[in-house]
Amino acid sequence: MNLAAHFSPAELLDLALEPTGAPARVLAGDPRTGEHVLAARDGLEIGVWEVTPGEFASAKPEAGEVMQFLAGEGTITHADGAVTRIAPGTVVVLEPGWTGTWRVTATVLKVYTIFDAPETRRNTAEI
Repeated sequence: MNLAAHFSPAELLDLALEPTGAPARVLAGDPRTGEHVLAARDGLEIGVWEVTPGEFASAKPEAGEVMQFLAGEGTITHADGAVTRIAPGTVVVLEPGWTGTWRVTATVLKVYTIFDAPETRRNTAEI
């Protein structure tokens, strides 16, 4: 079992992705997604994800996500109205409970880490 992995940006850009369909809540266009899971453990998943142009709503009710964009462009509009520009090199952290809208104008590729929210945090957020 290999306990370490290393990927150059070029390797990540060329990684074969498994098609995963459309986002759950498409608002405009015909966005399509693909991903390659690099590692998965209880409460943690790390991988590479791609989405083609379009607009869709997204929510992280019980998990958070850290993502670094490798390619593409667009915006993420957060529930509070703040807008984050998506571009290569951008790093975004979404806390558990986040909601918002993605607007992708050029196919986006990102490395992501999804983490489960601690049970106590989920219970506090539900009150």
